[in-house]
Amino acid sequence: MAFFLFFAVLFLQPVSGSAEENIAELFDQEQLAGDLEQLQQDLENLKVRKIPVNSADAEELRQLPWLNSGDILAIIEQRNLKGRLDSLRDIEGVIGREKAAAIAPYIAFDDPVALRKAVRKDEAATGSYYSRLSFDTTPRDGLSNGRYPGDNFKIYNRLQADYANFHVSLVHDKDIGEPDVADFVSLSLSASDIGIVRQAVLGNYRLNFGQGLLVGQSRFMSKGSAPSNSVRIGSKRLSPFASSSEYGFFQGAAAKLDLQPLEVTAFWSANLVDARNTTGTITSFDESGYHRTTTERDHKDNVTETVYGAGLLYHFSSGAVTGRAGGTWLRYDYGEPLKALGSLEGASSLGSLECDLLIGRLGFFGEAAWSEKPHGRVSWIAGLDYQVLPKVNIQFAVRDYDPGYYSPFAGAFAERGDNASNEKGCYIGIEGAISSKVSMGAYVDWFRFPKLNPDPKVYAYPSSGYDTRIFLTWKQSPMVTWNLQVQHKEKEDVLKQCANGSVSCKSKEKVYAPLPMVTDRFRLDCDIDLSRKLHLRSRGEVKRVVEDFLAGDETYYGWLFYQQANFRAGRFGLKGRFTVFHTDDYDAAIYTYEDDLPFVFNSTAFSGRGKALFLVASWDVTRNLKLAGKFETTWFDDRDVFGSNKDDRRDTSAPGSVHLGCFLKF
Repeated sequence: MAFFLFFAVLFLQPVSGSAEENIAELFDQEQLAGDLEQLQQDLENLKVRKIPVNSADAEELRQLPWLNSGDILAIIEQRNLKGRLDSLRDIEGVIGREKAAAIAPYIAFDDPVALRKAVRKDEAATGSYYSRLSFDTTPRDGLSNGRYPGDNFKIYNRLQADYANFHVSLVHDKDIGEPDVADFVSLSLSASDIGIVRQAVLGNYRLNFGQGLLVGQSRFMSKGSAPSNSVRIGSKRLSPFASSSEYGFFQGAAAKLDLQPLEVTAFWSANLVDARNTTGTITSFDESGYHRTTTERDHKDNVTETVYGAGLLYHFSSGAVTGRAGGTWLRYDYGEPLKALGSLEGASSLGSLECDLLIGRLGFFGEAAWSEKPHGRVSWIAGLDYQVLPKVNIQFAVRDYDPGYYSPFAGAFAERGDNASNEKGCYIGIEGAISSKVSMGAYVDWFRFPKLNPDPKVYAYPSSGYDTRIFLTWKQSPMVTWNLQVQHKEKEDVLKQCANGSVSCKSKEKVYAPLPMVTDRFRLDCDIDLSRKLHLRSRGEVKRVVEDFLAGDETYYGWLFYQQANFRAGRFGLKGRFTVFHTDDYDAAIYTYEDDLPFVFNSTAFSGRGKALFLVASWDVTRNLKLAGKFETTWFDDRDVFGSNKDDRRDTSAPGSVHLGCFLKF
C-alpha cells in the first residue's frame, strides 16, 4: 500500500476537469476511427469562435463530441420552451453537470451577431506555436543498413494565427528515417462570417457531406461509449486542414455561402497523393505518409488528384418540423487508370442526396450516394434518433453499401466498409441515466458483407456477423467512479488453409476459406480522485479470441493491468502509468489509449508478454508558455528484438522513445 501511494504521488496529472483532460477521457472510452489531431484542432478553433448555444442548429452542436443526439434534441427543445439559455447552470439542468463542464470552453450564450462583432472588435492578432521532437532510444535497423537515409528524429511544428475573421495554419512534419527535413508541409488560409461567406479556405481543407458516403474526411469516432451517438458524422461541411496526417484532405480552394434559406458549398482541388502505380495502373493509395525507403520516396506525390464540385442545402422550418435537405455532385480525375474503376478509367463522377429532419424529440437522417463508375451503383444509410425519456436516448440506423459503389473520399459508418462499399447492416444503440450515480449504454450492430473478399480469386461469397457491447458507469462516491465495458463479436475473415482440414500441407493443396472468429472482451476501470491535485486510475482487461480453422478451433487469451496516477501542483504536472500484459497471439492484442504531449494521441496495441512504463511531465513556465516531455519504454519477456519488419526492427527487447514539446501562445 505504501508503494502504491508513493507511486501515485510520484507520477502524473490534475483532477480539475480541464479541457485537455475531458478530451483525453473521451478518446480513452471511444473506438477511434479518424485523425484525432484534426479533431483537437477543430476544438481549439472553437475556443476562439465559440458556438452560440442559443441559436446553433443541430449540425453546429454536433461538433461537440460529448453530446449525443438526445442531448442536442434536449438543448433545442429547452431553448424553444424557455426562450434562451442564460448560463452554464441552465445547460447542466438539460444534459448534466459533467457534459456541461466538458462543452463549456466551446460555447457562448451571446447571439451570433454579438459574437461576430466581438471577434472583429479585437484588433490584436492571436495565435500559437507548437513544436515537438522525438527519437527512439534504440535506433531502427533501417538507419544502420542504409535503407532509411534520414536520422533518428521525428520533428513536428505547427503555427496558427488569428486576426479578426481570418485564420492561418502552417504545419510541418518529418518522420524518423526520412531524409527530407521538410517532408510534409501543410498551409491553409481561411476566412469566416464575412457577408454571405460563412467559410472560405485557400490551401488544404476537409469536406464532409451527409453521413460521409460521398465525402467524409472528418469521421473521428465509431462505435463506442456513446451508443446513441455513433452513426452520425459530427463535423462541419468545410473546415481548414491543420493536421500532420498526410492523406485525407483536399488542396485548392473552397467556400460555403449562406444564401438563406439556401446554403452552397463549392470546391476545387488539385492535390498530389502517394499512389502505387508501377504497372501503369493505380492499384492503391499509400496513406501511411512515410517516405523513408527508395520505394516509399518513389511513390511520394506521384499522382495528381483533381476534384471539383458543389453541394446545395435547403434549410426549412415549419411549426415543430425543422431540417435541411439537398445534394452534392463532384468529379475526380487521377490522370491514369485506377484499378478500383476497372483499370480502364481514372476519372468518375459522384452524387448524393441527403436529408436531416427534427420533429420535437425525434430526429431523422439519411444519405444516398451514387458512383458513375465502375458500375453505376448506389449506397445508402438512414436512421433516427429519439429521446425516449429525459436522459434516455436511442439511435437506430440501417445501411446498404453496394459492392459496386466506389468513392475515394468516403468516411461512412461501418464495421469495415468505411468506404461505403460492400456492407449491409442494422445498428441500434441506447444509453441513459438510471439514477444520479448510475448510467448505462449498449449497442448491437448486425452486419453482412455481400462479398467477404471482393476478389473473385479469393472468396467473393457472403458473410455475416454481429458486434455488441455494454457500458456501465457507477459513481460510488464523489471520489470513486467505476466504468465497465463488456463486448462480444462474431465475424469472419479469409485465410488460406489446407483443403483437407490438416494442420500442414503443400501450398498447392491450400484454398481460401472463411475463418470464423469469436471475440469476448471485459474491461473494468476504477477512477479515484484523492484530492484536487491527485487522480488515480486502475484498469484491468481480459480478452478471448476463438478462431475456427478447418483443422479445428484455436483459442487465444490476453490480459492487461495498468495503474496510472495524475498529479498537478501549481504549474507543474506529472503523469505516469505502469502496465503488465500477457497475450497468446496478436489476434488477442489489447488496445489502450495513452496520454502524451499536447495534441498527440496514441492508441497502443499490447501483444506478447511484458511490462511497460510511460512518464509525462509538463511545466507551465508562464501563462502562455508550456514545456512538456515524455519517456516511454516496454520490456518484453518473449523476444530479443522488437518489430517484424526488417527496417523498423530494433535490436532490443526493451524499445523506448523520448518526446519533447514546447507550446507558446501569443
